[in-house]
Amino acid sequence: MLRRFLFLVGILILIAFQQTEAQNVVFDTVGNAILTADTVVKEAKTAKVVKSKKPHSPQKATIMSACLPGLGQVYNGKWWKVPIVYAGLGGLGYLVYNNYYEYSSYLHAYEYKTGDLPEGVTLNEHETDLANRYADSQLQTYKESYRRDFEFYTILTIAWYGLNIVDACVDGHLYNYDISDDLSLSIDPYRPIEQPIMIPQYAQVGLSFQLNF
Repeated sequence: MLRRFLFLVGILILIAFQQTEAQNVVFDTVGNAILTADTVVKEAKTAKVVKSKKPHSPQKATIMSACLPGLGQVYNGKWWKVPIVYAGLGGLGYLVYNNYYEYSSYLHAYEYKTGDLPEGVTLNEHETDLANRYADSQLQTYKESYRRDFEFYTILTIAWYGLNIVDACVDGHLYNYDISDDLSLSIDPYRPIEQPIMIPQYAQVGLSFQLNF
């Protein structure tokens, strides 16, 4: 009777041990499959990000805008900035030309009134009208005023041209920088690699949450 009881207990222990080993093998297979799938997903995401970021040279954008204003903005994909660049250059260029023209006219009229007009220089209709309309002191005042405005708008034009170059350089450096407002939450299967296989299944399988800003 005792032998039968011990034999039965031995059979039950052997069956329980076999079931535990089978469970560990199945769990290890599932865990490895989860790790493999997780690795494939991460590699695919990394490859997609690398593929989407094409090589972009900030130095090239800077040189292009220095050679031709607005060209660097086109290279950076900022087409909408080109009209702004040329509107500023056009407006400032007109002010530079107009003030220089008026300065030259008042200068010639002043020189004519004071007798310092260089030989071979003749007054046009506009300069003759100024000489007949204003006195020497008035011509001198207007002449200096237009000279200062000419110098001021010339400096502004150069500054606007330099700003066009700086803008292209900055946009070139930020070309591959993600500044969008997109927020995404990804849920992926997770199983720590460093955990031993013999730990129960509920302690090894889980989910990982990743929030991207």
